[in-house]
Amino acid sequence: MLPEVRRRAILSHLAQVGSDTIISMSERFHVSTMTVRRDLKILQEAGAVSMSHGGAIFSGDSFQRNETHQLERAILRAAEKRAIGRYAAANFVEDNDVLFLDSGTTVRAIVPFLQGKRNLTIASNSIRTIDALFRYLPDSTILCTGGLLSSTAQTYVGPVAERFFDDFFARKAFVSGVGFTLTAGLADSQMLDTAVKKSMIRSAEATVVVIDSSKIGYPAMAQVLGTQDVQTLVTDDGIAEPARRAILDSGIDLQVAPVDSPD
Repeated sequence: MLPEVRRRAILSHLAQVGSDTIISMSERFHVSTMTVRRDLKILQEAGAVSMSHGGAIFSGDSFQRNETHQLERAILRAAEKRAIGRYAAANFVEDNDVLFLDSGTTVRAIVPFLQGKRNLTIASNSIRTIDALFRYLPDSTILCTGGLLSSTAQTYVGPVAERFFDDFFARKAFVSGVGFTLTAGLADSQMLDTAVKKSMIRSAEATVVVIDSSKIGYPAMAQVLGTQDVQTLVTDDGIAEPARRAILDSGIDLQVAPVDSPD
């Protein structure tokens, strides 16, 4: 069973039963306990489960049991997103930074690797990102926008969320999307969320685009950032060589994060 398929199966199983032991899941899915622990750690980073001593508990409510699209997005290409998150945290975040994080799952993958950074101030419009920040960085200053709650994505959108970022200034904004092309730039499929991303970008000194390589070359409906305005783009080492050369030739600072393992 492919790792991503197995993680979906584990998530579905925990959504149905509420909790289970690592040994039991190891037997159910015919893999080692070490593999189950690795999968559960990825699911925990996505906000899908909470690991306990010897097992895991499903973190969602009854609504989330039926609406797992956002959680599945975090599971897909998890190794690539984790590599991008690790690289972005190590190379673009410093002690005392003020950061804006958008609602994307690739941006959320940065959060676990911010542990050890001191005196961070971080703002986001995503409930799931805020939850991850509280779990991994309980001593940091964490700000949430408020606004109209998009229940499926669990993000705050609309005028209140957009105005929030007009009143603050960040050294860096980390943003993502569902596609990037040299013609259209960074784009997303949710117009209301796109408007919030644009507010973040306007109020940040620098913007770092983080996007996994499977989305490069694919356009989406709503532009977040034009190609000419993309300063730095971080992706994984699965990027095709022609795309790599084209992005570098466009003048974008392309940074490629190595993926340690396909699992």
